Amino acid sequence: MPQAAEDEPGTLASTIATLRLILGWACAALGVLNLAMGLTSATYVTFHVMLLVTGVLLLGPGRAGRPLPGFAALTGLAVALAGLIGTALPALAVECCSGGYANRHGFPFTMLARDPGGWRFDPGRTVADLVFWLCAGVVVALLVARVRPAPAPTTRPRRAESPWGRPAGHAEPRSTGRHARPDRSRAADDENVGGLP
Repeated sequence: MPQAAEDEPGTLASTIATLRLILGWACAALGVLNLAMGLTSATYVTFHVMLLVTGVLLLGPGRAGRPLPGFAALTGLAVALAGLIGTALPALAVECCSGGYANRHGFPFTMLARDPGGWRFDPGRTVADLVFWLCAGVVVALLVARVRPAPAPTTRPRRAESPWGRPAGHAEPRSTGRHARPDRSRAADDENVGGLP
């Protein structure tokens, strides 16, 4: 028997679930494979552990089928933006005689640096930092959603309809005939069957 149209998740829900699974597997695979290649530095390990954690959370069954609550999504976005901007902004205080020292901005990788030759911008590391902070935002949003879950959508249970227009149920409803009385239970001879002896 084919499913009813209202039981199907719809194109948008299916697309979101597919993208969530693809991103989850990609993050988990990149995290595991690159960590298996070697633990070269703290920033490298931090970046790939964040990828691994994000992938595992995206693949987890906890959020399957339910959208993130607005509060959780806003919290995750705020963490991602604050982390990216907070680590990338140059120091506003000018220190005397600091022109000869390297000044690095960005976490976990340096996306903007100043040395005696001037400012240097690295687009590849900037993309890596952006991915890191987006993953941090996703982790925070999923954790906030787990702590403060969205209310489940209320749906009324569906009743199967009979082909004769009445709701399916007991073939002979009790105490609903013409002669039903609330003070006594119904017996087989309570109604005239119409012509039978």
